[in-house]
Amino acid sequence: MKYVIIGNSAAAVGAVEAIRKNDTGGRIVIISNENHHTYSRPLISYLLMGKTDEEKMKYRDNDFYIENR
Repeated sequence: MKYVIIGNSAAAVGAVEAIRKNDTGGRIVIISNENHHTYSRPLISYLLMGKTDEEKMKYRDNDFYIENR
């Protein structure tokens, strides 16, 4: 089966994980205008204040997208 997810939000990550749990062989494509790894949007203010960095804002490891194609 092929899956297309629009957006790169926390909901998209949850959808990918749910699909993978039920279909280990399906192809997953995420379409987004974001150029960055999925991140915690509520932490943007902390990033701007210097209280966190981009690595700590990521929801999942860097290889999340590769492992869940």
